[in-house]
Amino acid sequence: MNNRIDKTSSTLDYLQSLRDKLSSNYNKPCLFLDIDGTLADFQLDPNDCFIPAKTLNTLEKIISNKIPVVAVTGRDIDSARKLFESLDLPIAALHGLDIYLGKEKELHVSKNFLEISYIYNMLTKACIPYPDLLIENKKSSIALHYRKAPALESIAKKIILESQQVFPNLKLIQGKFVYELIPAQANKGLAIEEVLAHFNQHDLYIPVFIGDDVTDEDGFYFVNQVEHGISIKVGQGLTHARYQLQDTKQVHDFLELFLEHIQNYDNKVKGNNNLGGEKICLN
Repeated sequence: MNNRIDKTSSTLDYLQSLRDKLSSNYNKPCLFLDIDGTLADFQLDPNDCFIPAKTLNTLEKIISNKIPVVAVTGRDIDSARKLFESLDLPIAALHGLDIYLGKEKELHVSKNFLEISYIYNMLTKACIPYPDLLIENKKSSIALHYRKAPALESIAKKIILESQQVFPNLKLIQGKFVYELIPAQANKGLAIEEVLAHFNQHDLYIPVFIGDDVTDEDGFYFVNQVEHGISIKVGQGLTHARYQLQDTKQVHDFLELFLEHIQNYDNKVKGNNNLGGEKICLN
């Protein structure tokens, strides 16, 4: 059964639990964050989405406290970078097909798939009678959005399935008001695992993953396999996540409390380090 995280004592209790986990094994948390529906509210046009300035400011402060923050998103890398403005943080784009540690450092980059261009042409013709359907060519995957017209879901599914029959090597994934054809190796859980393995070469981290969609379930499942890993779903619905937040506003509130927790933890460690070498007590 999942635990709902409210803006009340339950949130503080949860952070206390996280503090106890950190105290017991000295591992740092590493934040893995979905974008759409998690950091940014949904818009009819994905290009209109934005991450609120206060959330970006909080993320910047978390990063300044030497806590890794990684975006794990279905967006392509350029679209994701624009949303984070001046923040240069690692991004696992296209559900993990492309992984960038920074603007100049690549961990994993997918090849362009020629069939995507062919499918784009197929979808363009099939969607002529349905102008409210939005086709998004991500170069390595193709998405068909029906968020402008939810009543067209069955039509969108029929159109995308006909394309998949031509290229059965591509897997079909469904998100919120979208169907997407993408190479089989795309998996947010594998992306988190790969980034975490890279970071753990230098230190040991506890993964904390927050997401809202069906495509985030692979990430929740992986994080749950990691000792002390923390999985948080935004919104309602069945999920592998062990905790739940209500909406993007509550995600921001959680990040603020997370920052406060990290700062208090660091201050306590520094204070105890000034006690003439006495043993650090975190309880």
